[in-house]
Amino acid sequence: MIKVKIVDKPAFEVMGKKTWISGQDNELFGQFWVQCEQERLFERFEQLSGNRPGQQTGSSMLGISRVEADPTNRAFYYMIAIEAPGTGGEDLERYCVPASRWAVFECVGKVPEAIVKSEMVAFMEWLPASEYEHARAPEMEVYFPGNDGASEESYCEFWLPIVERSQGVVGV
Repeated sequence: MIKVKIVDKPAFEVMGKKTWISGQDNELFGQFWVQCEQERLFERFEQLSGNRPGQQTGSSMLGISRVEADPTNRAFYYMIAIEAPGTGGEDLERYCVPASRWAVFECVGKVPEAIVKSEMVAFMEWLPASEYEHARAPEMEVYFPGNDGASEESYCEFWLPIVERSQGVVGV
């Protein structure tokens, strides 16, 4: 059973690199992660953050699906980012994650399989049965320090932005 909790977070700024995801092709995400690793983006993140976790998410890195304009459109910008430290990284893309309420789903196991499993539970089971619908905010994969995603014990989270369901509106 995948555990879920509800959290409220203020707006916060992130910085990183983005790419266009043209649809449901999950391989595009993996290719972008490989590209960013080859470009030493993750080393740069460590330098910029001083290896300190982000204040709002506790993360060492984020995968951000920029679906805020239309959560039903599965073609969007995807960003690999960190919570922006006070200075540095002027050459990186910046984005303000809006203040939101989030349904936070635990992801235990190898990445990306654990994330995909949690997303399926979020969208196919939890959201339709809940009092919430998808908010006009990005979805986030939240990766924590010390978890490399390669073991069955790896832990990360999928953050789904939510608002109370409007009467007559069907969730995503």
